[in-house]
Amino acid sequence: MAWWEQNSQAAQDSETEKVLRASMESGIIEPLTNRHFAPEEITWNRENYRETGLAGGLSSRLRGTLFALETCVPELDKYNSKIFATEGLTEFALLMRGRFAKFIGAEYAINRQEKEALYPIPHQDLTKLTFASGLFDLVITNEVLEHVPRLDAALKEIHRVLRPGGWHIGTCPLAFMQHQSILKAKLRFGRLVHLMEPEFHGNPMRPQDGSLVFEIPGWDILDRARAVGFKDAFWKLIRSERHGIASNLCGGVLVLCLKR
Repeated sequence: MAWWEQNSQAAQDSETEKVLRASMESGIIEPLTNRHFAPEEITWNRENYRETGLAGGLSSRLRGTLFALETCVPELDKYNSKIFATEGLTEFALLMRGRFAKFIGAEYAINRQEKEALYPIPHQDLTKLTFASGLFDLVITNEVLEHVPRLDAALKEIHRVLRPGGWHIGTCPLAFMQHQSILKAKLRFGRLVHLMEPEFHGNPMRPQDGSLVFEIPGWDILDRARAVGFKDAFWKLIRSERHGIASNLCGGVLVLCLKR
C-alpha cells in the first residue's frame, strides 16, 4: 500500500496506453522465445489489456508469465528442466511443450469420459497430484488457483512436487486492495455451497460451462504460501512496451512467484 500511494500514476490510462502505442509502432518481442510479432499481428482491446494484445495465440497476461519465467528461472534448460503446468490444451501449453523436452501439461477431468477424451494429456487434481515429491524445477498455474476448492492444499502440493530451489510461476485474479481473500464458494462435506453470486471463468475442457470460482486470493496468499514452506513469495508487477505487457487498473500484469 505504501508503494501504491507513491506510484499510483503507474495505473493511469495514459501510462498503460504507451504499451499499445509502442506495439503498434514497432511490434513486440515475446519473452523467453524472442519471437517478433509485427504490429498487424497484434490485437488489443482497451477495455481489457490483460487478456488481449493477442499475438501468436498468447495474451498480454501470458507474456507476463513468460517474462517472470525468464527473469526468475533463467537457468531453465530445454532438454533437462522438468516443468509441470496445469494446462495441456492451450496455446501456452503448445509453446512450452515444443520448447522443453520434459514439459508436462495436464488438465482436470471430472469423469472417465473426459479422461478418455483428454488422453494422452494426463488428468491431475492440483490438491492431490500423482507426482513424486521434489520432482519439478518449475510449476506453472495460469488462472487456476481461483478455481481450486482447497487453495491451501493446492499450495502445499505445489511445494511438495518442487525440488528445493524450484519455482512456482503463474497468474490468478488478486483482490488488489485487500489483505483477505474473497471466498465465493466452498465444499462442505462434499456438497457445493455458494457464499456469493456464482462466478465462472473460461475452461478449455468445458468451454460451454466454464469453471466455478471458489476464491479470489488477497495479499494473504503470500503468507499462506510461506506457511506451507515456500522460502520466498511475492507478486511481480510487469508492464513492458518491448514485450507488450499491460493491464487495466493496476497498470501491469501481476504474476505470483513462489520459491521453494
